[in-house]
Amino acid sequence: MGDFQETSKKRKGHTRSQFHLTEEQIKVLIKHTDKLRDKLIIKLLAYCGLRRFELAKIKIEDINLETNKIRIYGKRDIERLATMFSDQLVEDLKIYINYVLKDKQGYLFPAVSNLNKKGHITPTEINRIVAKAGNRAQIKNPIPELKNINPHILRHSCARMLKDRGLSMEVVQRVLGHLSYKTTMDLYGTKSISDMDKELKEKVGNVFG
Repeated sequence: MGDFQETSKKRKGHTRSQFHLTEEQIKVLIKHTDKLRDKLIIKLLAYCGLRRFELAKIKIEDINLETNKIRIYGKRDIERLATMFSDQLVEDLKIYINYVLKDKQGYLFPAVSNLNKKGHITPTEINRIVAKAGNRAQIKNPIPELKNINPHILRHSCARMLKDRGLSMEVVQRVLGHLSYKTTMDLYGTKSISDMDKELKEKVGNVFG
């Protein structure tokens, strides 16, 4: 789905971008993976706000472990640099490349089936990995009409985390790779559902007893 669809499609009076996981929930999600590959997939989605196809197409040569940058090819094949600001993420990545991939070149997450001619993991497989971790952690998708945790809720969570920690909307736009600043403002310029709930409880609460 395009950014326009994500912005305009409303169900039951809300947009999906108003929902996100907490930082603690993401930590628990990561702990419930059973492979280093799966842990990295969730960390990259959450820290860098990547789309599924962007994650799938990362090649080892796109990663600079000296500058902690990853070259990402987004919509319309527009290139941007994602910053790995987590030291632990960088260490996990080094171990994965050295000991799991054994320093081979090619895709960071190779295809899991010989029938996959693209050579890299598919978006559907990424969905399964994230959903499996969510089920193990017993974390449900906060979006009312969805059940399983999916990759896009991690993208929303990344945006909300950056905003909550005081980063500008311009930074959020650049991290997410939105082509338009308006898209970022439409999606994340308003309060999240949990923020509104918290503010209502604090400022209204039991006003009528």
